[in-house]
Amino acid sequence: MKQNKAIVVILCLFLVALVALSLGNKGNNTKKIKIGFSIPLTGDLAFAGEGIKVAAEMAKESFGQTKFNYEFVFEDDEFKAEKTASAANKLISVNGVNAIVSFGGTGGNIVSPIAEKSHVVHFGVTTDLNVAKGDYNFIHFTLPGEQTRAFISELQKRGIKKLAYFTLNSSGYLATEEDVKINLKNTDIQIVSAQKFNFGEKDFRSYISKAKLVNADIWVLGAQSPEIDVITQQIKEAGVNTPITSINSFEVSKNPNLYEGQWYVGSAAPSQKFTDAFTEKSGHAPTFGAANIYDIVSLIIAGAEQGKDVPTPEKLLAQVNSLKDFHGALGVLNFNDDGSVISQAAVKVIMNGKPTIISQ
Repeated sequence: MKQNKAIVVILCLFLVALVALSLGNKGNNTKKIKIGFSIPLTGDLAFAGEGIKVAAEMAKESFGQTKFNYEFVFEDDEFKAEKTASAANKLISVNGVNAIVSFGGTGGNIVSPIAEKSHVVHFGVTTDLNVAKGDYNFIHFTLPGEQTRAFISELQKRGIKKLAYFTLNSSGYLATEEDVKINLKNTDIQIVSAQKFNFGEKDFRSYISKAKLVNADIWVLGAQSPEIDVITQQIKEAGVNTPITSINSFEVSKNPNLYEGQWYVGSAAPSQKFTDAFTEKSGHAPTFGAANIYDIVSLIIAGAEQGKDVPTPEKLLAQVNSLKDFHGALGVLNFNDDGSVISQAAVKVIMNGKPTIISQ
């Protein structure tokens, strides 16, 4: 009887060892690192939010076995400023995230001071350098200067001289338009009309009528769904044949078929490996900002994995900052002194409803 009991005890200990080994292969449950996301999961940009979730999971899976368990906490800000602050505060104060990710310039500017005050590493998917102010804030998106260079170069190649601008009153779009204005001063290209509109506007007929008077060579749209889709549809209904273009905006549309055949400048193009993997996982091509999210999550995990224990905020900041020549979905990544991750712009065209690279 004692012998049988001994065998049972040995078997139990063996099973316990197997379970412990299994948990060890997946990361130590007591060593958890949380990454929070303030992103649109409902509303007109919900498609981007869903793509963000896919890209984040892909990044985590790419590391295989890790020292720590990485948990994602997603808060829906609906891409609305009034919801972003509460989302960020909840992620930091209630959920206790070790790092936080924001989406868009408006949201990024709200999250940035909260993250800085709380000493939480924050990455924004935006072109707005203001979001990167402070020690704990970074941005990862192709910057206005790089996009402007590519945009003006393409305008010159195509012999375009006169632009009519339509810009949404949002920090990222306004920053991009201002950068274009500054860099056009040394060229023979000019902006002959510049009109701004607000979130929620639905009638653009007066804007379109004014733009028709200046005989521009091309119309530049700086907006996102739903506004960009509404204005484009009304341009078509008005019988306007002037080409349209954008910097990034066609990729934040729910209906990219509206821009079929139109060229534009976008952020850095992801690798084919990332594109294929995302498509296989989601059933569709990468959504706007998905590759940036993949890189951001990868940078946070790579930084955290340098230590033996869950890093303090200061330690995680130092470990992320120490990363050099990091290979991500958007190429080899390095940080500028201003807290931005370096990436190139690409000239693209919408073909069969999808972004297709012309040059990078």
